[in-house]
Amino acid sequence: MSKSRENSTNILNIWDSEQPCFINNGQVLLWRQFVTPNSLPNAVSICEIVEERAIEIRSQLLKYIYDVGESINNNSKTQLRLKQDFNYYWMTQFHSRPYTESGQLNNLAKVFALIQIINENKFEQITFHSSNQQLTEVIRNLSINLNLEFKSNLVVRSKSQVTTNSQIKLCTPKPLLALFALVAQLKVSINLQANKSNVKSDASISFFDYWYRFGSSVQENRKFESQYWTNLVGDLEITQVNWLHNLVDQRGKTALSEANSLLKDFNQNSTKHHHSIADSQMNFKIFWSSLKDYGRLFTRTMPLSKYKSAFSIEGTNINLWPIFKNEWLNSLRGYEAMINCLRFNRLESIITQLPRQRVGIYLIENQPWEMALIHHWRNLGHGKLVGVAHSTVRFWDLRQMSDPRRFLQDQKNLMPRPNVVAVNGPLARNSLVEANYPESEIFEVEALMYLHLAKSKINKELAEHMTILVATDFLESATNTQMELLNELLIKSPKKYKVILKPHWSQSFKNLHPDIEIVSGKLDLSTYFELCDVLYCSAITSAVIDGVCAGMPVIQCLDPESFNLSPLRGNSEVKFVRTTQELDDALNHIGASARHISPSVLFNLDLNLSRWHQLLETKAGQTRSNYN
Repeated sequence: MSKSRENSTNILNIWDSEQPCFINNGQVLLWRQFVTPNSLPNAVSICEIVEERAIEIRSQLLKYIYDVGESINNNSKTQLRLKQDFNYYWMTQFHSRPYTESGQLNNLAKVFALIQIINENKFEQITFHSSNQQLTEVIRNLSINLNLEFKSNLVVRSKSQVTTNSQIKLCTPKPLLALFALVAQLKVSINLQANKSNVKSDASISFFDYWYRFGSSVQENRKFESQYWTNLVGDLEITQVNWLHNLVDQRGKTALSEANSLLKDFNQNSTKHHHSIADSQMNFKIFWSSLKDYGRLFTRTMPLSKYKSAFSIEGTNINLWPIFKNEWLNSLRGYEAMINCLRFNRLESIITQLPRQRVGIYLIENQPWEMALIHHWRNLGHGKLVGVAHSTVRFWDLRQMSDPRRFLQDQKNLMPRPNVVAVNGPLARNSLVEANYPESEIFEVEALMYLHLAKSKINKELAEHMTILVATDFLESATNTQMELLNELLIKSPKKYKVILKPHWSQSFKNLHPDIEIVSGKLDLSTYFELCDVLYCSAITSAVIDGVCAGMPVIQCLDPESFNLSPLRGNSEVKFVRTTQELDDALNHIGASARHISPSVLFNLDLNLSRWHQLLETKAGQTRSNYN
C-alpha cells in the first residue's frame, strides 16, 4: 500500500461511503469503492487489496469461523444443544457463511486486510468516516489494540443502508419476530394441507430440493421437470423416487394455491415419483416441539453477552462481535430461530415417515435445513447421503469450505456433512480440492444444469450497433453497481448500443435508461444469445459459464461491497470491469479478445448420465429431448 502513496503520512483515513471522497490529508483507504480516474491520488481501495491477497485472507476467514465455533462449542456455558444429540450452532447464520451483506463476510475480509495494512505501515492515527455504527465499533477496538489513536466521523449515506422492512425488523423485539414466523408458517401449512406432505411411496431414493426452477413447459404439460435435475428426472422415470421440495418465497395465498395445484398434477402424472412440499408438514407434535425448542434456545442463550468473547481474533484482543451481533441474535432469538426450530422438527417428522432409504440426494449450500437433514438421516438409520454442488464452486463462496481442521478424523465437534459431495466436473472438483475438502469424499457426476452446453457454439459477427445482453443476480449491491455503470455508459454514448435486460426474478428496477429493453426472466439465458453481441453480468452469477462456452464475449462487473464470486475468476476469457471507462474499453475491444472455452474442460457432459447412475446404483434410461 505504501508504494501507492504520494505523501508519507501517519494518518489513515478510512472512507466507508459510496459518495466521492475529498480528503486530501493523509492516506485514504476506500472501504466501499474502487479507485477510479476521478479518485484522489492518495486513495487506495481495500477491495482491491482483498483480491490481491485473496488466498491468505480466505484462509484467515475460514480459520476465524472455525475458532469462533470451537470457542462456543467447547464452553459449557455457551454450547447450543437444541436436542441432547444435536448442536444448534450448525444452524446459525454465522456457520452458514452466506456471502450476502447480512453475513458480513466481506467486511470481515476487509478487517483482516486492514490489520495487514496497519502492520506494514507506520500509521499513528485512524479516522473512520462511516454511518455504520457496528463497523465503527470494530475499527475503534482494532485501533486501540494496535496502539493507534482513533477518531470517527459520521458520513450520511446517499443510499439507504437497509430497506424499510429491514429497519422495522431491527427495531422489533426478537421474540415478537419469532411469533410472526410461527404464525406465518402455520398459515403456509394450512394453505398447503390439500396436498399434505406425508410420504406414502415405497421408494428407496429421496431427493431434497426447492420448489423452484422448474422446466419451461411445466405449466403446459403439468409434468415435473427441473432445471436442477434436467435429464435425470426422465432417466429415473421407471424408478420409485421421493421428491421433497422446500418453498423458496411462495407465501401469498395465490402462490400457495398454484403450488397445491401443480403438486397434485405432478403426482397424478407419474406413477413412480411422489412429490411433497416440506412446508406443508405441520401437526401438534411439530408445533409443540418447535415452541419448546425455541424456548430452550432463548433461556439457554441468556445473557447474550456471554458469546462476545468468542468473536475475538485468536491471539489478539480485537473483537468483531459488533458486526455479527444482530444476525447472531436473530439466529438464537428471532425469526430465523423459530424457522430453524420448525425446520428441525418438520424434517424429523418427514424422514421418520420414510421407509429405509438406500440413498438421499440434496442440494448442498450449507443452509440450516441441510444440517437438520443430515442429523435426522443418520439418526434414523438411512443409507448414503449425497450433497450435490449443482452449479459451480467459487473461490469466495465459503459455504462449501471450512478450515482444514474441521475435516480431521479426531475432530471433537463434528460438523454434519454428507457421505459424498457430487460435483459436476473438473472445475468444481479442483475448486473443492484447492480449498482442502477431502478428495475421498468427492464424486464426479454429469453437469445436469449444463448439459445444454454440449451443443455447438454460436457463430455470430458483431453488428454495427452492438447489442448488449444484461443478466443480473439477486444481490442488490452487485445489481446496483452493474446497472449504474451501464446507465452512465448509455448517457455517455447515446444510440451506440442496444440493450436487452434479463433480470433476476427477485429484482425490480427504477430509473432505467429508456434504451434498455426488459425481457422475460423466466426464459433460459441462451435464448437471447443469437440476438446479442456480448453478455454483461455481475461477478456473482454463473451465467458467465453459459456465455463463454457458447463463444460469446463476456464482461463481468465487480462490486466493491461483495467478493469477486465469478466461477471464472482470474480467467483471461472474461473481462472484469470496475468503472464506466473500463466497461467502455471492454466493449470497444470485445471482437479481438473474445475466446471460446470448451464446456468439456469445465463439466462432465455425457448425456447417458453414466456417472449419475453409478452413484445412484440405477440403470441408465433415455434422456429427455426437451433438455437436449
